[in-house]
Amino acid sequence: MIAPIAIDEWQAFDARCPAPTFFARPAWALALAYAYPHLRPHPVWVRVADTRVLVPLVQSSGGRLHWREFFGMPMGAYTCGLLEDGTLAGPHEFGQALSIIARACDALTVVPWPLTSPPTIHTKQHVAHSTSVIDLSGGADAALRGVTGVSRRMAGQAARKGVECRPCRSGLAVATYYGILRESAERWGLARPTFPRELLEGLVAYGGSDVDIWLAECNGHPIAGGVVIFGSSELFFWSAAMRQEFAQLRPSNALNLALIEMAAQRGIRWYNLGSSEGLPGVERFKRGLGAQTVRYNELSFRSKAFGVFERLKTSLVRT
Repeated sequence: MIAPIAIDEWQAFDARCPAPTFFARPAWALALAYAYPHLRPHPVWVRVADTRVLVPLVQSSGGRLHWREFFGMPMGAYTCGLLEDGTLAGPHEFGQALSIIARACDALTVVPWPLTSPPTIHTKQHVAHSTSVIDLSGGADAALRGVTGVSRRMAGQAARKGVECRPCRSGLAVATYYGILRESAERWGLARPTFPRELLEGLVAYGGSDVDIWLAECNGHPIAGGVVIFGSSELFFWSAAMRQEFAQLRPSNALNLALIEMAAQRGIRWYNLGSSEGLPGVERFKRGLGAQTVRYNELSFRSKAFGVFERLKTSLVRT
């Protein structure tokens, strides 16, 4: 009932029928494997009644005990079920596919794409999350009317002070943005950014035209930036950073408004700004852009043996 898919087959399928979210596409799984050697892509076809459901996953190495542990997807990312014609699997079909996978492995952690109906499946192990999303179905003008006056004025202020936003296509894009991100991490009291440079390099290498690094510049000097990734229906603002000494120029406001316009022109339905959990200031900023909160669950399935192993490991760490 479960058949793994070769990477080249998955890539060919994705070229014909790209998933609505970038996180359920081969480039994300390949970038993860490039940055984290213990992960590898593991997409599968699952037979559900008279159809097949493609479920994009990655597999962990399993450690010394060789656990069969799968993620869809790690690092707060999503996955979804796709039918053979490339359309989204319905809640029942996706739920059935996940149930079959869960029974065949030791551990499965899944974050269903929040911008469609959740899978019909029950687990007592779930964690609630939320993300901030702007609906672009009415076009750029309609989306920009949802931006508060304060946010629009700040973006206008940035433009008057010479801030310009554009995708960076040069070979220096990764180094430039990661440098800004490293500065931000130090300001936040972190020893390093929350993801390695190799992950960004992998995204650019595998993502092609579906990964953009955008920079906000003033007088030719990069002062802020972000990494945006595309599914067929969603632009996800995956990473953002700003040089604090230029905060008064409001580059983040200018950058987001430019991205809203670009995404609408590209025919994207959803502008996903990601989670703001525990960051009330960031959440207020997103609301100012007209974003609405969408809630969803991270689902976990564990075999009895793996559950015992996890509890034992947690108790040893605490002691």
